[in-house]
Formats: sequence, structure tokens, C-alpha cells
Amino acid sequence: KPPLRASITESVEQDAGWDALCAAREDTDRELSDWAGRVSADDLAGELTWYSGVVQAEIRRPRWALVVQLFNHGTHHRGQVHAMLTAAGAKPGDTDVQFMPDSFYPWPA
Repeated sequence: KPPLRASITESVEQDAGWDALCAAREDTDRELSDWAGRVSADDLAGELTWYSGVVQAEIRRPRWALVVQLFNHGTHHRGQVHAMLTAAGAKPGDTDVQFMPDSFYPWPA
């Protein structure tokens, strides 16, 4: 699925409000989960080469490393949001998987 905006600097305007952002997050999570259920070792083998407009250069990386980065980057941003919420006085719930409520898990207990 192509990005909705042409550049990273325009991406802050990508979603029109909180409800749209929440819906987009749910869609993306569902798409990632569906993909993760289908990915195979062969899909992660080899390299991917692309031209990055951000660094204005061709980049080549192992596919498996790019998948790791996909999840690592999301974790980084979730940590940033958690820190901002905490600094603003919010008390977010547990983020450690073993302490998450049973309703978090998509499988039967």
C-alpha cells in the first residue's frame, strides 16, 4: 500500500484526527498480523535494494534485518509515546506482555 503523503515531512498530516489515526493503526496492525502469519523463511532470505529519498542513496540490506527493523522502529515510537504520556501526568497501563490483561491476547487463555 503506498504512503498517503509524498514525503516524511508531510506525513504528520496523514491522518485527519484521532479517530482516523486509531482506525489506520488498527488496519495496519491487522495487515502486519496477516502478513506475519504467511511469511516464510524463503521470504526473509536474500537482500532488498532500493533508492532512499531520505538519504538520497541506494541502500541494500538483508531482508530479515529489514523485518527486524520494522518491529524495532515501531517499538521505539511506542516508547516515545509512553514517555510523553507519562511526562504529561498520564498513567499508562502495563506494557510488559506478562502483565497485560487477558483481553490483550488474540488466543484463548
